[in-house]
Amino acid sequence: MIVCTLVITLSGIDRPKVIASLTPLLESTRVQSGCRACSLLFDFEDPKTLVLREEWETQEQLDRHLASPDYRLILSAIDLSQNAPQIHFDTVANRAGLEMVGAARMPRAL
Repeated sequence: MIVCTLVITLSGIDRPKVIASLTPLLESTRVQSGCRACSLLFDFEDPKTLVLREEWETQEQLDRHLASPDYRLILSAIDLSQNAPQIHFDTVANRAGLEMVGAARMPRAL
């Protein structure tokens, strides 16, 4: 699995425009083959900051998305970022859930 995280900081004027342009893109991305998740989030401590987070099953499926005409909207949003945008593509080999918390909290024999 590949997790793509984009962090951009927008002016008060650009923020509503970017949200309006990216919101319709979320659903069309979610139905693409290989997309596990797609979310547009904001930083509670810094409302100017938006985070676009996507999860993809394979590199090939992510590459198709990155080359798609829809991705131009994301590139346009990146161009409006007040600071250098942060974009990360992280490969995840394993995923655990609540069982990991339970295992970490279990008393261990000495």
